[in-house]
Amino acid sequence: MSSRVSCIVCCLLCVNMAASMLAAEAVSVPLPDGVVRGIRVLPDKAPDCSSLKSIALSVTRDCKTNDERAIAIYNFMILAHYHRAYPTEPGGIPVLKEINTYGWSLCGGLHSEQSALWRELGWDWRFVGWNGHTTVEANYDGRWHYLDAFLKFYAWMPDATAPGGRTIAGEDDLNNNAQKLIADTFVLDKGRGAVYARDNGFEMVGDKANWTAPAMLSCGDTIADVIAGLKTHKQAGKPEGWSEIHHATGGYSAEVNLAPGFALTNTWDAVEGGWHWAGAKAAPSHTCGNKDLRNSPDAGLIMEPYSQHVRSFANGTLLFAPEFAGEGVLRSFAARSNVKFANGALVPAQAGTPGSVTVLLQSPYIMTRATGAAEGADSVEVSVDGGKSFKSADVKDLTVAVKGQVAALVRINFAVALKSLRLEALVQNNPGSLPYLSPGKNVVSVAADDAKALGENRLVVTYAYCPGYRSKSFEQLCDEGKEIAKQHNATWAETPTVVQKVFAAGDLPAKFDIDIPTPRDKYPVYPRMLFVRREVIAPGAKLLPLPANAQAPKPGASDELKTLPNPFLMGSQPPPARVVRPTRTVIVELKPGHFVTRSGDVPTSDLIKWPKTAQEKVDAIAFLIGGELTGLPATRDLAAARLVFPAIRSHDQAATQVGVVNLKAAFVPAAKYDFANFGDVLGTVVVPKQAKDAAEWNPPKEFKIDITRYIRDVARGEAKFHGLALRVVPERGIDDGWTVRVNLPKQPRVYLEIDVLQ
Repeated sequence: MSSRVSCIVCCLLCVNMAASMLAAEAVSVPLPDGVVRGIRVLPDKAPDCSSLKSIALSVTRDCKTNDERAIAIYNFMILAHYHRAYPTEPGGIPVLKEINTYGWSLCGGLHSEQSALWRELGWDWRFVGWNGHTTVEANYDGRWHYLDAFLKFYAWMPDATAPGGRTIAGEDDLNNNAQKLIADTFVLDKGRGAVYARDNGFEMVGDKANWTAPAMLSCGDTIADVIAGLKTHKQAGKPEGWSEIHHATGGYSAEVNLAPGFALTNTWDAVEGGWHWAGAKAAPSHTCGNKDLRNSPDAGLIMEPYSQHVRSFANGTLLFAPEFAGEGVLRSFAARSNVKFANGALVPAQAGTPGSVTVLLQSPYIMTRATGAAEGADSVEVSVDGGKSFKSADVKDLTVAVKGQVAALVRINFAVALKSLRLEALVQNNPGSLPYLSPGKNVVSVAADDAKALGENRLVVTYAYCPGYRSKSFEQLCDEGKEIAKQHNATWAETPTVVQKVFAAGDLPAKFDIDIPTPRDKYPVYPRMLFVRREVIAPGAKLLPLPANAQAPKPGASDELKTLPNPFLMGSQPPPARVVRPTRTVIVELKPGHFVTRSGDVPTSDLIKWPKTAQEKVDAIAFLIGGELTGLPATRDLAAARLVFPAIRSHDQAATQVGVVNLKAAFVPAAKYDFANFGDVLGTVVVPKQAKDAAEWNPPKEFKIDITRYIRDVARGEAKFHGLALRVVPERGIDDGWTVRVNLPKQPRVYLEIDVLQ
């Protein structure tokens, strides 16, 4: 299939071999005596990515039907993943690890992950191969269903036994009835670059924008691609993984385990060069940029605060910086030999014999860099096989020793006294799987598998974020032809807001609220997340510093807790009911101006033309249009607006694309005009070619150009009308590369047709 994103067909791996290789990779890593295991910090609206089961259950928590659950899993896949060649590791990568620390893959990998989540819901699955593409289907409610997290596509079909009389179609259903279920159902929105169902697009329905409509095939694949691909589909069995990505978790754990002196910070931002992708020479990033998100009412709005950057990796830090303040510090180490605490330092328990302490650097996230400082250390060694073997390392730069690992043991040897220690690893985390906050009220749950292990220590949870708002509604964005998740009319605070909570062992499990309000006269957006941090501190120890200028939440007098709908349910709702309102058409006469050239020369004929390239030595000729636009209907009543112009002759070799542009400055009758004041092309129409010996069109033939969005802008007062200009817009697919032209009457009648809702 022809896709702007190359999707290669992946070879099927032997499941038993993959499982054995994963098992071979698992190593037993000792945990410190004072470690607090299974620390969980989770806002109530975010996915819980601590296990495959918790992901499946958390994103489907509000679902009532299996179709809704399938869409919720699909929407999570869009949130957590983008297109890029497979991440690689020896023996393959567990789905859970890919979700937490990578976040990119090709079709087979993404569908391996999707099927792993279906499995947690108790559903069966089967892989289906196309020419150039790997898909997967879920079996629930007694039939197969196809949802493609790579192409970003699914379709509904009638089903009298399903809620609402419809269900998500399977590939056989779609292939057997492609015309009705696909070709007749879906249409490309060229302006937004996404495909919508004909009855469920991002458009005004009555006085409301249907902004929750799912945008599909948003990375450049086409409806024809899907139909052609389905014709080649063949079942490929039920493997527990595909290519590099495996269902089995193996020795990987997404648990957050922290001993005193440790802090794990996850951020939504990337550190330059802070990525790991074995064998790759370029940083991972979405091959399609952000176009899959800008029209997305689900994942797009969550990721909108970061959409000024191409989708990519993000980073966090795993820090170990214990305070040597008492014997309790010894419980922070995974191992210790001949060591005791004395006089604010760690010293050999038996004088004359060296001592050592071993630190476990471990989190769910791959380490990409590591640095350290150890005052008094004589040597440092690192093990990445659970302590079976150690290699000498430079404590100032541990990167080579630990890069690509989720766990490493760092042994610090000293003969006299270890006076201080600091180890810091940069980790790679998938920003699409982090526990984000949402507009409105957030209830954050905090728990640990063994809270008693805190003892006299404290668990500190810190969220840092920048709240924001949108100054225009989805209705206004719809009227203006804007995408819903491209930061249009959206603003985020420059100063970070911080919420920090301190918990003792007896406080857990616990919950606390984070309210993210929106000004009364604004519209909600997701906050720009900076970081979430968990740190375990000993009594009297200092907390890590907060961001510069950080402030506690300060709700304003006009703030309200406005919310957005559950993103994982977007697309599960039936299309909105439509009320057909009659229209009347009104005519607004415009004032014909005159022909002008880019060079300023007086044109010798009444035609418009434009050079097909910047290098072509052809003078551009356009026709100016004036008049006044007064008494326009309210935008909610303005159904459509078309500029109508006449032509008497067209080019004899090819069709001509004629466009209309707005003028940035008014023109003077019969005077030169600076083409630098030509605005954007507002709309186009194709004038067909005309035989050379054919008579002129008499009366002149009228052509219409839709300029609804521009006229709405004028009606709202967001654009000032200085006039318009007709010009040729070269397009090789229309004019075959000819320098085409269109002749107009000397004084053409030019007017607006405006359809007004009754």
